[in-house]
Amino acid sequence: MFPHHQATIQHAVDYFQSQPNIQALLLGGSIAHGFAQESSDVDVLMIVTEDEYQRRVAAGDLTFFNLELSTYPGGYVDGKFLSQSFLDQVEQRGSEPARFAFADAQVLFSQIDGLEEQIQRIAQYPRADKIGRISRFRAQLEAWQWYASEADKKRNDYLMNLAVNKLLLFGGRMILAHNELLYPYHKWFFAVLERAEHKPARLLETMRELSRQPSYTGATELCALINEFREWETDGVRWPNHFLHDNELTWMHGSAQIDDL
Repeated sequence: MFPHHQATIQHAVDYFQSQPNIQALLLGGSIAHGFAQESSDVDVLMIVTEDEYQRRVAAGDLTFFNLELSTYPGGYVDGKFLSQSFLDQVEQRGSEPARFAFADAQVLFSQIDGLEEQIQRIAQYPRADKIGRISRFRAQLEAWQWYASEADKKRNDYLMNLAVNKLLLFGGRMILAHNELLYPYHKWFFAVLERAEHKPARLLETMRELSRQPSYTGATELCALINEFREWETDGVRWPNHFLHDNELTWMHGSAQIDDL
């Protein structure tokens, strides 16, 4: 950790520890995950009392931004206010990005018994749904490869760009699921994929090239690379049915978009 980050973190600890409604402070973001650069900001998670959390929800005041706590030019402390009930919900039914926010999190101070153990549980990959997720992600891969072919036929650049981005997302998520790695959301997606032990040779090179130059040829190459990597698990549901449920009917059943699962 860079010394100026350490000094800024200590300023944040001193600042929040004196506030009665703050029950715990966690270090998150790029510093906790090991992705920090010298200029990175300091990300923290503040766990407050339930009354304070509900007050902040009602007031639309769940985020924190402070320049004065920083000890280096261009730096700042950025954070979110949470509660114990919020942590409980993430543990029970949180999306992968919601869980990833707690992966590698460091407890800076806490008045909450069992907090570190709960954070470890939150940050575990949801293994019980692994086959289901792989099947649904593969359905997206099949569907968006078809859309890429349609975009190529009709010379529709918008559709091609969209299809390619979806193929990158769901192809990558199949690999993350196989490795039981949480999807971190878009910013650190490729960085976490780099950490995957089991992946096709030249996966990241192929993905970066396709991202730079979207094309049906590149899309087909990526799909083949992923589909032929291994014998993928299946839940027995045909891919058009998964696509219908996860893309066209979400408004009916109120579930989260599969992109953010």
